[in-house]
Amino acid sequence: MASTEDKATKGSLKNVSSDFLTPVHPAKRSRVSVATPARNSPATKLQIPASPFMKKLGWGTGVSVYLLERSPRPDGSGRSPWAVKKIRSKYKKGRGDVDVEGRLKKEAVILKKMSHANIVEFRALSKSADGSLCLSMENGQQSLMGMIDKRKEAGKGPFPAAQIYQVALSLASALNYLHNDLKYIHGDLKSGNVLVKGDFETVKLCDFGVALKLTDDLNGLENPTDDYVGSQPWNAMEVHMAGDITHKTDMFSYGLVIWEMMSLEAPHLDLLFSGDDSEYDDDETSFDESEFEAALGTRPPLPKENLGPAYQFLIELFCACTIEDPTQRPSAKMTLAALEDVML
Repeated sequence: MASTEDKATKGSLKNVSSDFLTPVHPAKRSRVSVATPARNSPATKLQIPASPFMKKLGWGTGVSVYLLERSPRPDGSGRSPWAVKKIRSKYKKGRGDVDVEGRLKKEAVILKKMSHANIVEFRALSKSADGSLCLSMENGQQSLMGMIDKRKEAGKGPFPAAQIYQVALSLASALNYLHNDLKYIHGDLKSGNVLVKGDFETVKLCDFGVALKLTDDLNGLENPTDDYVGSQPWNAMEVHMAGDITHKTDMFSYGLVIWEMMSLEAPHLDLLFSGDDSEYDDDETSFDESEFEAALGTRPPLPKENLGPAYQFLIELFCACTIEDPTQRPSAKMTLAALEDVML
């Protein structure tokens, strides 16, 4: 049964005209190939080539991500490429400030439990030629953050409403599964952890290395001493104020992903700079951390560019998810239902 706050929030989301929305539900994903190790097996002996022999796709805390082009099958048919997350040498064997190897192993355990069309698929946990632990996953082609950066550099405006809707629908479905079926929060939701194939044909959530286990009622952490990591600009007020972490903490970050696609910016980062321009310039610009830190956990303003009526539902959803009081935010389950309702 939906909670009182879910019912209240849903009322503000339903009554929106949505003729412009024509989402395509992701097809049921295919089973993993025979090259994929069994879900309960230990790290496979699959060898990952040295880094110079793979194309670099991106990076994260303590890791680099590479594209692994796999050799054809014996019958000559091709194999899909994998994305390989590899620990950087600085962070091997406990070096550095973060236990990256522990996060990678934890992510592998969580990914092997999952089976959802909007969550990246596990492929293998293995060692590279230099002994680095590597997590292999399906290749998601491109990150949403990268797409946002390219669109901004090209001088384009917000993403079309239908594309933002597709991302919102896909992520709500992934979070509903993660929260209600597996009892986890993602813990670091942002555009950089959203993968897109093609022209938004498929949208998948990735990077579960800092996910945290929830209580059965979703209103707290199973282990209250667990640390929420996240990324500062996307973290909810309860993270910054050392409040209770619940499933609604993910929903704040979810709302900011919608905002990113409308504004083509990262939340609050413009406040780090003072001067005539938000771009960094040694001569004219200086960092102003106080204003930035004061804004963390709050709702950023909508872009100055006038958004047409096609964006009205998305604006309402963004505003509902970024309420500072977590009890007033919609749950992933309610958000998914509201998104599906506007298809009618």
